[in-house]
Amino acid sequence: MKRILYHDQVSGWRRRSRRAEVPVAELPERPATGDGGHDTDLRLLLREALRALPPRQRAVLTLRYLEDLSVERTAAILGCRAGTVASQASRALAKLRELVPALDELTTRAEVK
Repeated sequence: MKRILYHDQVSGWRRRSRRAEVPVAELPERPATGDGGHDTDLRLLLREALRALPPRQRAVLTLRYLEDLSVERTAAILGCRAGTVASQASRALAKLRELVPALDELTTRAEVK
């Protein structure tokens, strides 16, 4: 079901990208951003840190936190036990905190819920 929704969304993006631009009289205001450069740097660091993880740990983090699957569902997909998923997730998060210290600061700020 998720795959169907994903592909439907991607198809919508493709259709929108082919539409002609519509000129407007006034440009819309952009929202004020804090430190956009810092966020970009952090994202790039995080991406590189994810690539540095072993494939199984990367898969566990992707399924658990990006796809929002349960430990049991992740274990079923990866063909392992739930305890293995939990330990791999713990190790992967510890490694990410080690590789990207700013990530730990970001996740402890009050704005992150």
